[in-house]
Amino acid sequence: MSINWIKITERAREGIKIINALPYETFTTVLFYTHRQMSPSGASASATSSTVGTSVTTTGRADSSADENPTSSTEPEYTLEELERLVGVPRQDFLLLIKTFSYILRRISTFIIKPSLLQRELREKLQLEDEAKIDAILRLWVRETTPIMNNLASKRYESNVIEDVAWKLNMEISSHCQQREKTPLAVLQMKTAVGEDINIEMTHPELMELFNQFENIQGELDAMLAMKAAGATASGNQ
Repeated sequence: MSINWIKITERAREGIKIINALPYETFTTVLFYTHRQMSPSGASASATSSTVGTSVTTTGRADSSADENPTSSTEPEYTLEELERLVGVPRQDFLLLIKTFSYILRRISTFIIKPSLLQRELREKLQLEDEAKIDAILRLWVRETTPIMNNLASKRYESNVIEDVAWKLNMEISSHCQQREKTPLAVLQMKTAVGEDINIEMTHPELMELFNQFENIQGELDAMLAMKAAGATASGNQ
């Protein structure tokens, strides 16, 4: 069974071809770099400096501990410009590579999927050809989602309700290589009854998808309430 969690455009397909052509070690290096840039700490580090100061740690296929914790390695570090030279593709292909990694990681972070299903989706829908690369993405996803699932399973969430909702707009610059390309991001801020802050960052297409899902939910609720009201009216007339 396939799920509608990602749309593969022609540009994304071209980016996936570049991913498939990367050696595994280079693949994991770019994967972990992109992941760190998407994390709050990585984003704040990028925002405070306009120079090439971000570094990334190389990772080998045989070093499973580095895959589990890519930030704690003794391997050499690379700046973004050095990373571009390491990848060894034209500038436009390099930017497309970073965008494709970011797109894939962002999409899998917004869906709760069984690991076996995600593995199959990466292989069949995205057409990633190297099983080791698929496993690297899967391990990264499991590591990031496990704390979230554990928190959701906690008893303190059993009676947790949303008490306040707010929003703001952010502007994301993905790298110094493309400072002119700015992506507007909507940040949905929610506060729960137990004081938990929940922030959801979305692009315009992701926001529209969430809006459409809410409309579908509203439609289902309206239909159920209409049926309930009709049933009550019929009972009263008997």
